[in-house]
Amino acid sequence: MDAVGKSTEPTPPAPVPQAASAAQISAVLGNDDIFREILLRLDFPTCLVRAAAVSTRWLRHASDPALLRRFARLHPPRLLGFFVNSSNSPLRFVPLPQPPELAAAVRRGRFDFGRGAGNVSDCRDGRIIVHVMPENGMPGKDTVFCPLHRGRGAAVLPHPEPVLPRRQPPAGVSLYSHELLFHDGGGEGMSVIEATVMRSEWQAWVQIREFQAGCWGECCYSDLIQLPGTWRRCEKFALLANGKLYLICMAQYILAMDVATMSSICIKLPEGVEFGYNTDLALSRADGSGFCVVNVRGFRMQAWRYRMDCDSIGHWELIDTIYLPQVLGHLADPTWNSSGAVVRVPAVGDNADFVFLRIQNKVFYLRISGKAVEKVYELTRNEFLFGVSPFMMVWPPTFPMLNGGHDKGE
Repeated sequence: MDAVGKSTEPTPPAPVPQAASAAQISAVLGNDDIFREILLRLDFPTCLVRAAAVSTRWLRHASDPALLRRFARLHPPRLLGFFVNSSNSPLRFVPLPQPPELAAAVRRGRFDFGRGAGNVSDCRDGRIIVHVMPENGMPGKDTVFCPLHRGRGAAVLPHPEPVLPRRQPPAGVSLYSHELLFHDGGGEGMSVIEATVMRSEWQAWVQIREFQAGCWGECCYSDLIQLPGTWRRCEKFALLANGKLYLICMAQYILAMDVATMSSICIKLPEGVEFGYNTDLALSRADGSGFCVVNVRGFRMQAWRYRMDCDSIGHWELIDTIYLPQVLGHLADPTWNSSGAVVRVPAVGDNADFVFLRIQNKVFYLRISGKAVEKVYELTRNEFLFGVSPFMMVWPPTFPMLNGGHDKGE
C-alpha cells in the first residue's frame, strides 16, 4: 500500500478569540506613546481631524502643539492650487493634481468669489484677502474668504475710520501703498494688519494698525527711516512673517520692521543679489526667525534664507542655485535668449520650497528641492498677468469640538 503523503501546506494559525484581539488593539491604542506615533504616520491633516472626532482623548493627542510641529515636519502642508489675477477675467482658481483625500476637500470648497473679485492682498493658511468690486459701481471691499469651509461665508473688512494721528507724517514723504496682511498666529480668529507706507526717494515712514475681534485698533508709527539706497517701486513688495514686516523697496536692501516695537533695520542682500529692471526678487516666510529670498538674474535663480542668530545678528544661507534652462528641459523655448525674455517671480512658497516663474506668456511651477517643474498656466494673446497667489492646505487644521465641549469620553 502506498503511504499517504503529508501535506506541505503550512498549518493555518489558530484563530485569535475576538475578545483577545480587542484586548490587543486596546493595549496598542491605549498606550499614549504608541498612539502618537500612529497619528504621526497619517498622511494628511484631514486624517488628523477625523481621528480627533473619535473621543476627547484622541482630540487631545491630535491637537497637541508638539505633535502638530512634528507632523508638519514629516508632512509639510501641500499646495492645493493657485489663484490667477489677470486682465481677461475675474480672479480664478487653478487646482493642481492631488491625492484623492485632498482632491475631495478641494471639490467641496468654494473658490468662485464673484465677477468683481480682483486683487489679492494676502493668501495664507487656507484664507485669502480679496478686493471685490460690486456690480453697482460702489467702492470695492476687502473681503476675507475661507474657500475650504463653504459654511463660513465671507467676512468684509470694514474700511478703517479716519483718525487724527498722534504723529503727523514727516514733511517730504508721500503715500506709497496700503497693505493688508494676515497676522502671525491669527488662528481661527481674523487678525489682519494694515500697513500704510509713505516714502520719498531716500526716506520711509510706516503706520500700522491691527484688525482683531471685529474692530480696528490704534495706529502705531515708525520714526522717519533714512534709507541706504534710493526707493524703487515693486508690485509685490511686502511680507509679514514672525512678527516682522519686510519690504522690497531698494536695489540691494530689504527694509525690516518689528511690528511690536516699530523699530527698523535695513538688511543688505547677499553679494550679487539685487532688485532691478532685468532682475527680480521675491520674499517668503521661513520657519522660526528670518525669511527667504528668491532672486533671478537672467536665467540663473538663487534661493537664500536670512536667519537670525541668538544674539539677534542675522546672516544669509544659500539654499540652492538653479540654471533654469537645465531644469525646464523640453519646456524651455530656444528663442528666449535671442528675444531678450525676462524671468519674473510672481510667488514663492514658504521656506522657498517652490516658486512660480513667468517667462513671456507661460507660468511655471518649480519645486526647488526636487528640481521638478511643470507649465501650469499660459496667458492668451493680450492677456496681462497681475498676480499669482499660491493656496495651501489649512495649517494648523481646524479640530472639532465634541458634544459642545462637554464630552468626557475616552
